[in-house]
Amino acid sequence: MLYDVNFTIHEKRNLHTVKPHHTKGEVVNRKRPMRIPIAVAAAVAIIVSIVSGCGNAAKSAEPTTQSSAQRISVTLPSYYAENMVFQRGKPLVIQGTATAANDDSGSDAIDQSKLSATLTQGKTTVSAAVTVRNSGAFTCTMKSLQGGLKPYRLTIAYNGETVFSLTKVYVGDVFVAAGQSNMELNYTQYYSSGDDSNWNWGGGLISRGDLPKLLTDANVHFVVADHNVDNTDFPLIDANKTSGWLTADSTNSQHLSYLAQQFAMQLRAKRTNIPIGIIQTSWGGTAISRHVQGGDIYANHIAPLTGFRVAGVLWYQGCNDASTLSTSLDYESQMTALINQYRKVFDESTLPFLYVQLARWSGYQYTQNVRQGQLRTLDNANLRNSANVAMTVSIDTDKGTSKVIHPLGKDILGARMAAQYEAMVAGKSVPSGPIIESATHSADKSAITLSFKDGTADKLQSMKPNYAKSATASVPDYAKTPNATPLDGIANVASPTGDALQGFEVADNSGNWTSATATIKGNQVSLTSTTAAMADMTQVRYLWSGNPDCSSILYNGDTLPASPFTVAVRN
Repeated sequence: MLYDVNFTIHEKRNLHTVKPHHTKGEVVNRKRPMRIPIAVAAAVAIIVSIVSGCGNAAKSAEPTTQSSAQRISVTLPSYYAENMVFQRGKPLVIQGTATAANDDSGSDAIDQSKLSATLTQGKTTVSAAVTVRNSGAFTCTMKSLQGGLKPYRLTIAYNGETVFSLTKVYVGDVFVAAGQSNMELNYTQYYSSGDDSNWNWGGGLISRGDLPKLLTDANVHFVVADHNVDNTDFPLIDANKTSGWLTADSTNSQHLSYLAQQFAMQLRAKRTNIPIGIIQTSWGGTAISRHVQGGDIYANHIAPLTGFRVAGVLWYQGCNDASTLSTSLDYESQMTALINQYRKVFDESTLPFLYVQLARWSGYQYTQNVRQGQLRTLDNANLRNSANVAMTVSIDTDKGTSKVIHPLGKDILGARMAAQYEAMVAGKSVPSGPIIESATHSADKSAITLSFKDGTADKLQSMKPNYAKSATASVPDYAKTPNATPLDGIANVASPTGDALQGFEVADNSGNWTSATATIKGNQVSLTSTTAAMADMTQVRYLWSGNPDCSSILYNGDTLPASPFTVAVRN
């Protein structure tokens, strides 16, 4: 949603009216009456945001005599607003569209040498010139800042006069939370009313007390895109329309992704002096095709972010694509394209991209195919840069709620993803469960040896997953253990067992599948069978069902589970 703002400044008077211009087809919220104090505050914040690109805009009465700064009209994306967070350690980019109104002399040109942007925090001032192209599009690139909890004031000046300002903007770590309902799911969506029996996706299987506490952190700010793509540019949900970016308190956090909250909680505990910003673009019930270039969600929720810098992307999606064979088989190529495209939007070829493999659920027929596509994306030849791409396996995190489309264990997923991100920024090996690399026949063809990617199969072990609500993830005590990682806060997710590994199958060229006996040998797994001639076996698969139920599955020393897979056997 874009707004045209005509700036008119008369002496030192404040602007009083907010008059947004709604594009054709835009949905205008009329659910609740506008309160005048809120409108005035929004006007100041949004006008100010023009400096940065604030989405809501204000328009005041035209004075009789105009200064040079009074003839500027600016259009800016809606995600620029009070309490927004810019990415630390990367160029800080402000962009929008500027035009000049005709004055008595007939001039309609902007002298870009007179246009500048400034960030101010106490005695610290950072300024940069604004470049205005012939189209009126303007860009201002400031030097990178290190970030901190104290806000900056952002102002734009023309010919030495301040025309707009945002009173509070922050510099920290910004993440895009994208996907479908797997990512979007928030606390308000778990329940249709205050009665726990009315849980939207579980028929009472999950009670209110089972959910982790809401994130309450004054240093986490977020903005949520509305489910609207009709001639809009990053439309905001009702909760954001008048208040800018929301702060994570007991009320606002009910609108924030449950998974994104858990991720942010882990990062904030590690870096207490760095605020977190979350731009949520997820949309329940959507296929990946809508999120890639050519899709309407991409056009209205991702493309408008072009040039904005972020710390990384969090992605959780795939259920819709698991409903048909064709979309499930196409998932790998779509996922690969999505990573490439998002990295281009945010202008960073190695931007951290963290995604979740689909959890246990039998509701769609081709869930296992989507999981395989998600796994194979890691090595897809069309991935322009494989660095800082990581998948989180969720096959063991449902806490006994796999019968519903939204299992409970997103606190565990948030911790695992946070551990991967922390390793990326530290330049360390990214933690991952065992990832299949190859399956080969032994010399005498009596067994098949499974090998895994380097670094993922250290200390292989057979463990019993805890499909119960007692599996949890909390924040480690970094004061006592500074070298801890978010993985150290995960408890009761699995326990060692002496039972043989389950879930492995082999098949011949005819596709006749039979279970196989799996034995751990160092960092490899050996498969044998008393019912099948291993020499004739050409395929191996593991946990190949929508909702596998095994009492002993493969983990590594970090208590991270192996990904489900299917692979051809080499001779």
